[in-house]
Amino acid sequence: MGRVISSKEKQQENNPGLYVISTPIGNLLDFSQRAKNVLKDCDLVLAEDTRIAMKLLNTYGINKKRRQIVSCHKFNEMRRLKNLNFEELRKQMVGLMADAGTPSISDPGSKIVEKYHQLGLPVRSVPGCCSVTAGFSISGIELKSNQTLTFGGFFPKKKKDVDDLLEKLSTSTDYVVFFESANRMENLVQQLEKFFQEDLDIFLAKEMTKIHESTWKGLCSELLTELQQGSGEKKEKFFRGEFVVIVDLSKLKRPTGSDKELEFWLKTLKPHVKATTLVKILSKKFGKDRQEMYSTLLIK
Repeated sequence: MGRVISSKEKQQENNPGLYVISTPIGNLLDFSQRAKNVLKDCDLVLAEDTRIAMKLLNTYGINKKRRQIVSCHKFNEMRRLKNLNFEELRKQMVGLMADAGTPSISDPGSKIVEKYHQLGLPVRSVPGCCSVTAGFSISGIELKSNQTLTFGGFFPKKKKDVDDLLEKLSTSTDYVVFFESANRMENLVQQLEKFFQEDLDIFLAKEMTKIHESTWKGLCSELLTELQQGSGEKKEKFFRGEFVVIVDLSKLKRPTGSDKELEFWLKTLKPHVKATTLVKILSKKFGKDRQEMYSTLLIK
């Protein structure tokens, strides 16, 4: 780790480069003093939404001309990239802001950051709010040294994408964090139950740092009941806002190397070999009881 920059050395930050600036995810008091200082010095601000950026800057008395704040969102990032004059930007401080939280994490900005790296220009982090880490920190889950945490972004909408993602996660991580809106929460839980065929532990954090912040922790089956049969205040909490969803996959029965090999041979031979012959061959190869192998064949 490098040494800490003291207050006397703040002027070192008044250097050209791209500053990736985290903004509040709800509570404006979470905006760091360093972020405000950097924004004051920026020659140009690339903002996901210029109106939201202008409102935030005005709140803190950071005066910028309208031409100094330009949009950079998922629909125009490539076009913006082509139109930026990087010869000029080499000499300027440029700020990159999302509407809330940290840019480039399920938000636009990564293409701009990558372009700076390609040109060998400095990219600096101005860290702050991030709903992924904020949500995990209040989940009560202990991430042990031999465990992994994966960020899955916004839960996919297409079934193929859902299946592909959950297939990867089923063999590669202990905990996964998703973003999801209230009106799609029931679908997310149903997809988890359908794919994993297990009652998983799940944690929800809604509208963190905002007025209606709330959390929920339990099993997928319990959450589904709340969503489908809950009433009044209990049900209301699931119908508004956005959620950080943390799914516990650490207790899944994961396939061993031999299980994966067996699955491979089943998929390969099943279309071409009679079931009785297949059971006979594979039960001998893997040292399994024929009845057990037949049951496995029926499941697959």
